[in-house]
Amino acid sequence: MNTTRRTWRWLPILASLVMLTACGRNESASAALVFDGKRGCVISLPESPSPAEQRAAKLIQLTLASAAGRPAKDFPIRTGGEAAGGGIHVAGSNHRKPGEPRLEEKVTWRVADGRVEISSYPADAIEAAAAWFLRETLGARWFMPGELGAHVPARKELHLASGERAQAPSYISRNLGLGGSSPEERDWWGRNRLRAWFQHTHAMNGLFTPDDVARNPDFASLVNGAKYFPTKDEQNWQPNIAAEGAAEHAAAVLRRRREFSSAIGMNDSIRFDQSERTRELLGEPRWFRHRPDYSKLVFRFVNEVAKRVPGRYLGAYAYDWTEDTPGFPMERNVVPYLTADRSEWFDPAFVESDQALIKRWVASGPEVVGLYDYYYGAPFLVPRPTLYAVAQAIPFAHQAGVRAFYAEVYPNWGLDGPKAWLAAELLWDATAKPEDLLAIYYRDFWREASGPMREYFALCDQQWLTQPKPSYWIKYYKDEHQHLLFPAEVRQKLQSLLAAAKTAATTELTRRRVEFFTRAFAVTDAFCVWEEVKDRLSRAALPQVPDHDALLDTWRELNEREAHLKDTVSRVATTAPLAVKATILGEYDRNDPRLRAAWRLAGAKLLPSAGEPLLAPGVPSLGGFTGKELLHDTALEELRIKPPTGSTDLEWVSAGAWRGHGEPYETRRISLEKSAGAGMKPGAASLSMRGCKQETLSQFATAEPGGWYAARVMVRGRVSPGNMTYLMLNFQDASRRTLGLGVVDRLPVGDYPDGVELVVWAQAPATAKWVGLGVRALNQVGTDYAAFSGFSLQALAP
Repeated sequence: MNTTRRTWRWLPILASLVMLTACGRNESASAALVFDGKRGCVISLPESPSPAEQRAAKLIQLTLASAAGRPAKDFPIRTGGEAAGGGIHVAGSNHRKPGEPRLEEKVTWRVADGRVEISSYPADAIEAAAAWFLRETLGARWFMPGELGAHVPARKELHLASGERAQAPSYISRNLGLGGSSPEERDWWGRNRLRAWFQHTHAMNGLFTPDDVARNPDFASLVNGAKYFPTKDEQNWQPNIAAEGAAEHAAAVLRRRREFSSAIGMNDSIRFDQSERTRELLGEPRWFRHRPDYSKLVFRFVNEVAKRVPGRYLGAYAYDWTEDTPGFPMERNVVPYLTADRSEWFDPAFVESDQALIKRWVASGPEVVGLYDYYYGAPFLVPRPTLYAVAQAIPFAHQAGVRAFYAEVYPNWGLDGPKAWLAAELLWDATAKPEDLLAIYYRDFWREASGPMREYFALCDQQWLTQPKPSYWIKYYKDEHQHLLFPAEVRQKLQSLLAAAKTAATTELTRRRVEFFTRAFAVTDAFCVWEEVKDRLSRAALPQVPDHDALLDTWRELNEREAHLKDTVSRVATTAPLAVKATILGEYDRNDPRLRAAWRLAGAKLLPSAGEPLLAPGVPSLGGFTGKELLHDTALEELRIKPPTGSTDLEWVSAGAWRGHGEPYETRRISLEKSAGAGMKPGAASLSMRGCKQETLSQFATAEPGGWYAARVMVRGRVSPGNMTYLMLNFQDASRRTLGLGVVDRLPVGDYPDGVELVVWAQAPATAKWVGLGVRALNQVGTDYAAFSGFSLQALAP
């Protein structure tokens, strides 16, 4: 940016900032009249304005025009210096005086000699400066994207007294990841004064490419006894960061980039090197939050890289296996982002441990510490405001010394209400009282409907606050069980509150806002009803000989509810696309109890009457099918396992045709046991999983494209809400790439000491070469367990 052509002689005290706005004069020699009933004012920009400066000027123009009730042309934007005789001048500066902090952000507006000047340091904070000016002078706020979210009070005139206002935001880096954001969301991001300063991502793919690893095999991790060489675009791997020269290699890559900030986060994978050198650096095995603790290994590497790129800020993740502090001081230029789902702050035990962890990281030495949170939004289909977590965590972390923030939001704007806006406000001023900010939200956004809508979001929050303990990371993420948080009686209360808000709304804008949220909740209600009927059908189809009439009645109801849900989602996506962005119904409808119901009816020779459209067109009724067994060792007689207990135990089958793998977890217990229970062969083996985070036992066989295949298994177990215990059937192509999501049969919540049979069946895609059966247990807590036996994978033939 060329600052030599700008005139700052009359403003020496702000030489480090670029002057932004100047407005029309009135009779006073110092005050400024921005607009009145007769005229607007000119908004001027530097000769070659940056994109941020142009956005700032446009925001000022549109907001002033809205407040004045005048056309935008009355507030023209001109480039090439300050407008003659006053006017609004917008600019940002990267100039700082010697000795001033490198990490400083400041926004300023000043009224003098009949004009207003708005300025910022750094230059890209200018949009935040403009939004802050408009909020302070007009009370303008942007609660959600688009015209429905804007609040710009009408003004006959804007007269500003002389003087200066400046503010440094509480968090220097303030970022909310909206995910594939629309133009309206990008505008919302800027208008809420968000700004990203530090780079951070899973970065090892860019620092250690497949070619790098091929040239230097020492950088390849030893996994399950063999060196692992990644392919192009592969994500599920880690380089061997314990290797000689690894830190220098990464530093050399970063030095070539010449960035202010660089990302050095490990890949999102648990496939770390398992060599003796890595074990030596790790020391005595440790667990943190039930996961292996690799902080000492990873942050030793991060520190070594940081020493080699002085002055460069390195964004690293305290994530998954590296959440705890490493036990040694961190380099000043490392920016650790502490990852946690702070919606877990409904659990007092987690609050205590997380707050202590935040304090330990701040005390470990970095100049800047960041928080990384999970505010989803999509893919949830139920309201997830979790305002309690936003209101507690952001102020606490700031008080503890945290100065950077990022959250994955992917907002469902019609379900989660003020969550993103409240977060943005607290990131700007962490000393603000959350209850005061929410009072502004209900007053200015919901206006005459504020009463019922305040109660609406309080009830949504209450459902998350009172959920069953224990907590764990992103509970109910892509999980059908989220509907259990919003049972029928709660949904009826929420619908009555929306109806009350509609009745209270007396203005067109409020009515449209209520309708927006009502449409969003229609998706939630349709989803929850669909899941409730699915659960009833699954339970009805558990007995080998089901109640024919009851099962068919529930089946027909499920067909109706599915059609209603998909129609509702389609209509909302068309009429209010930002209301509910979670459109991944495939993640939920792959668990289809109609498959087991059809198998039960066929086995009991209780098929529905000919022509009844219970299954999709082209799907066989199973009435005339026989099967050929494809699995080897269906009774697990040849299976041998090495029960996994440590961080390197990703695979645990030591002999046999089966493959067993999963996530190392402190409570993880996997064993072969003798089967027991009705319908199980006496003395046969079963595979038991207890205390597991994510475990799979699977086997594949060759498949014929277009052929039909059925998988079955017996399971005893206990399933709590959020625990996924299921059978799955999927297909792979010749390159062993999985085709689609597959189909699953999930065990409903409950106790099954005598065992039940799960069944799925599906047709192989045109490119299928392999068909696989798998059983899985995820998120087992407390006394949850699953014991699988009686495996079968059949190729069905007429």
